[in-house]
Amino acid sequence: MTATTHNIIVTASDDCYAPLVIGLLQSLRSLKTTINFDIGVFDLGLNDAHKEILSSFGVQFAKPGIDMDYPGREAWERQAPYYRAMTSRPFLRDYFTGYQTYMWMDADSWVQTPEAIETMLTEAAQDNALYIASEIDRDYLPYFQSSQPWEYHYKWYSSHFPRDIVSQFFPRPMLNTGVMAASATAPFWTEWANFFKDCLARIPHMTRENFMSEQLSLNVALHLKGLPFKVMPSEFNWLSLYALPMLDHVTNKYVRPTPPRSTISVLHMTHLKKIHEVELKTTEGRTIKRCLMFPR
Repeated sequence: MTATTHNIIVTASDDCYAPLVIGLLQSLRSLKTTINFDIGVFDLGLNDAHKEILSSFGVQFAKPGIDMDYPGREAWERQAPYYRAMTSRPFLRDYFTGYQTYMWMDADSWVQTPEAIETMLTEAAQDNALYIASEIDRDYLPYFQSSQPWEYHYKWYSSHFPRDIVSQFFPRPMLNTGVMAASATAPFWTEWANFFKDCLARIPHMTRENFMSEQLSLNVALHLKGLPFKVMPSEFNWLSLYALPMLDHVTNKYVRPTPPRSTISVLHMTHLKKIHEVELKTTEGRTIKRCLMFPR
């Protein structure tokens, strides 16, 4: 598939995630931005009805292939066919060819303001750094309440990589692959694929405990190889698992829950908060119940 602009934003979906991806595409197409971008979608098993709806947004479809082979792959993919969205992600340039910059957005994210899109795509076009947000933020209370997040991260790393490798970079902050952007010439693409392949080759039996292998491999590749990356504001990839946003009763936009309450640009509905109603505080002191999905 060839480029029609310099930039492309790519996501992935099966039928289960189709309502979330439709919301993401609605949010992208409703933006008033200063830059143009195409949209690509990895088809993980969409039915004709969902494909027709997504096609109305002018997307390019691609079927992810076997980009990485590993022990037990066929059995694991029967159980988790969506996992090809993970193993194909380091190869975006091969599936959607000819673009200057590539941006990945998870299906359970959506865009509230243009700042994240414009900043990350514009800056990524000017250097070879990966633009990505961290999972640590002043509003992510679990990091301030106990050591549990760090313990989880260490457990994940240690179950996927040799301890001597983990000791070289842990406990550096986890970088979240749900929203990120880079140029086609950035060096991390190849290194990420190599570390990911090696990681999967060490896993004797894939389970849901290995779901983070894609993100872990990227973090290891960046740190061990000293690859360039730029940490973006949390507002560019707000993780609802760690902190629910607050609703500004004047602008009707989601903002940080503590002052100064800057507006969230990309809301990432991590964990079960993507599909259920949650209790949100408003800036006028009320508590409301609503689902975080787009449209609000």
